[in-house]
Amino acid sequence: MRNRQAWAQIARTAQRGFTLIEMMVAVALTGLLLSMAVPALQQFTSNARQTSTINDFVSSMHIARSTAVTTNFRTTVCASANGVSCQAVSWDEGWIVFGDRDSDQAVDADETIVASSDGADGLDIRSAEFGQFLMYRPNGRVMTASAAGNSGQFTVCDRRGSEYAKVLIVDLSGRPRLSYYQADGSSPSCG
Repeated sequence: MRNRQAWAQIARTAQRGFTLIEMMVAVALTGLLLSMAVPALQQFTSNARQTSTINDFVSSMHIARSTAVTTNFRTTVCASANGVSCQAVSWDEGWIVFGDRDSDQAVDADETIVASSDGADGLDIRSAEFGQFLMYRPNGRVMTASAAGNSGQFTVCDRRGSEYAKVLIVDLSGRPRLSYYQADGSSPSCG
């Protein structure tokens, strides 16, 4: 009789687990937490991608400016999808930086690429002033497609639209700065 009671006691204590109601509550709470976490994670990922690309682009501009000043030759930053030559592509497909001794916006045999980037998926980088290239003079100032142009801006957009757009303004000194507004104070447009 004692053995039977001992086995019954063991059987009652050995059965540990969730009831159906406990399991349904756990699944519901997990679903609720995921429904709040996934959009925040997507927002975080989009912000990180945009910031990383902007930092890479700014770094390339600093390298170009420094190269122009130290070598006393013009240095070009141009759009490039292949990473070896200037191409008529969008800035978000990539870019290269090279010492442009003859100022022709083309990488020649005696010119070296000093930096390059693959660009960024899911971003759109546009500029009215710097259509396909920007060139740094030996004094550190930037040139646009027009020889008289000394400043401009890039608008960086993603799938979230104008509300999350950022503007990279290149001022008269050739230094880039980040803004949430265009140089004239208006809101950026993605479209």
